[in-house]
Amino acid sequence: MIDGIRMITVKNKKEWNELLFKCEKVSILQTWEYGEAKQHAEGWTPIRSLINDENKSIGIAQLLVKKIPLLGEIVRINRAPLIFSKDSKVCSDISVEIVQFLYHYWVIQRKTPLFVAPNIMDGETCAEILTQIGFGHNAENRWASITIDLFLDETTLRKNLHQKWRNLLNKSEKVGLKLEMDNSEDGWSFLMSKYNQLMTEKNFSGTSERLLRELRNVTKDASSVQVMFACKDGERIGGILIIGCVNTCHYIVGWNSPEGRLFQSNYFLLWQAVLIFKKMGFHWFDLGGINEKLTPGITHFKRGIGGEGYTLMGEFEAFPDTVSSLIIKLIVKLKLRKKV
Repeated sequence: MIDGIRMITVKNKKEWNELLFKCEKVSILQTWEYGEAKQHAEGWTPIRSLINDENKSIGIAQLLVKKIPLLGEIVRINRAPLIFSKDSKVCSDISVEIVQFLYHYWVIQRKTPLFVAPNIMDGETCAEILTQIGFGHNAENRWASITIDLFLDETTLRKNLHQKWRNLLNKSEKVGLKLEMDNSEDGWSFLMSKYNQLMTEKNFSGTSERLLRELRNVTKDASSVQVMFACKDGERIGGILIIGCVNTCHYIVGWNSPEGRLFQSNYFLLWQAVLIFKKMGFHWFDLGGINEKLTPGITHFKRGIGGEGYTLMGEFEAFPDTVSSLIIKLIVKLKLRKKV
């Protein structure tokens, strides 16, 4: 019952990381580093909470709070709450109760707009419960991705590759591609320039370079941030950025030149990243977003590595009945959410 739920603020990074290790497949969005990066780059204030139910710890959630001039505050929760259980049904049930509690705490009591993309797998029952208490549901914006279990041995990981994917990986290895690891400012700037150029050419808006740079700056273990290039005859023809946090590493940025596409550098780089982060001791490799309609080619490429796909239930938003809240709601409807 939500009456017994309480939040305790966690102010120590070591304690937060210990709590994250109790959770399965931790999203980078719930890490201490991501909260710090959002604060430095975009002005969001992270609130990290241990959630208790009748004095028993049941999960955690990192909330981001932002002050909007003349309008008050808004609260954003992405890929949380995270629950201390490996049972997916238990996680879903407890997560719904926590989100209900957060609704009453922020929307009803504090009159603050609340945006939640819960870490709950796609399913009708949970969505119905949340809409009944007052949330609006953006069912179209469902996050989907693929995870690879890096605790599997290398032979099994390679065997799990789809046949065509494995063939193209073999091709990339036979043409003599070389791996370059370059976490220097030169390597970072080179990949970011290609990333920004790609966003312009493809007309999409990815994670900003400023936020990625802040994330890199606040990540104390430099080995967890890897800029990797595929080189042919001494020239960079493809690159990726992988960031590891807690027990999960994340595919953040990928770039492929025309030569890279010819020599299958993306297959070469992703496989090398799998092996490197496996050796570093990470349990999970999250390949980032997939979307069958918007990015069918990228989705097909990521599915070929043979991981386990998942889809979350989408985004929910709730607004108190205040004038300032109605203005924020109008801004959201006008597709300007990123500017608030």
